[in-house]
Amino acid sequence: MRSIARSYVYWPGIDEQISQRVRACVECSRAAKTNTKTNLESWPVPEKPWQRLHADYAGPVDGNYYLIVVDAFSKWPEVISTKRITASATVAMFREIFARNGMTETLVTDNGTQFASEEFETFCSNQGILHLRTPPYHPQSNGLAERFVDTFKRGLRKITTGGEPLREAIDTFLLCYRSTPCRSAPDGKSPAELLLGRRLRTALDLLRPPTSFYKQPESKQEIQFNRKHGTKALNYDVNDLVWTKVHRNNTWSWEPGQILERIGRVIYNVWLPEKRNLVRSHTNQLRKRYESEQPTSPVQQQSTQIPLSILLDSCGLSQPSAEQAIGGPSQLPLLNQLIPTEVPRRAPSKPPRAATQQQPSQLRQSSRVRRTPVRYEPYHLF
Repeated sequence: MRSIARSYVYWPGIDEQISQRVRACVECSRAAKTNTKTNLESWPVPEKPWQRLHADYAGPVDGNYYLIVVDAFSKWPEVISTKRITASATVAMFREIFARNGMTETLVTDNGTQFASEEFETFCSNQGILHLRTPPYHPQSNGLAERFVDTFKRGLRKITTGGEPLREAIDTFLLCYRSTPCRSAPDGKSPAELLLGRRLRTALDLLRPPTSFYKQPESKQEIQFNRKHGTKALNYDVNDLVWTKVHRNNTWSWEPGQILERIGRVIYNVWLPEKRNLVRSHTNQLRKRYESEQPTSPVQQQSTQIPLSILLDSCGLSQPSAEQAIGGPSQLPLLNQLIPTEVPRRAPSKPPRAATQQQPSQLRQSSRVRRTPVRYEPYHLF
């Protein structure tokens, strides 16, 4: 246009006047191309975690929408599945997120109807949150949330291809993303380290030695409890016989058992032979069990070894005269075969009066088994 004008006429400043004429044309401006992109201006880096959040909706995926919230400092993501994306449902989901991690200072969203509603604006105002909405149809302004939406969709597509259900795929993706170091994060740490201050334990930690535990000194609470209740340290060994408290239908009873193994300091695995069942019991649910020393039935009666001298005395005979009557010491084993040496426990019968008159019995020390009365046994606190 300027070349054609100069071929016919000329005056000083003709090119600039023609350019101004074209720029002022309304029809030309409406048909013009988009200007060259301006310099990129990134969001300022927050000073602390959970200071500025970026939010957006992803979906639908299999009929569900997902509210995506990403922390600008730690890159920690929150994903909530929903079928309703109304303003009330959005407020309820944000209230749940803030209940776990606290309120944010700034929230960046697009111009969705649920974010632009009066209800959502009132919610942000009441919580002291500065709500910033990006220009419509310019997702670059909310690039952190938009980028994570794309990563989230591609991650679900990869995981579900292997046959994992959608709900499990979301959990797998979040655990992996939150525990993976991020280059754009401060010091290249993972989102969990920046937000929670610790690394998340994953299946890969099984390659490392297990973490050891240590017993702290007795706390003030333990000292007060032990003094108030007069506690006593109780320990059981493997194969110890115990009575264990078994609860069943809001009642409990003592059942005989045996210690199989010790779990920790006060927990034991106890085998119940009568129930043929394994239970886990606390030390407070156990007490020592002692086997009965008296036979309860003829089958359970145990025979006691009776010395030969007592058998001879019960018949009014002495051991030397018995050896002479049978034929000397060489015949003594035969007498042991003829006279039973194992008989049920009972008091020896008194010698006949006639025998005692003819030959007075010699004084000897009693061979009966002496036992302390039960009332003199050591006292055990159960």
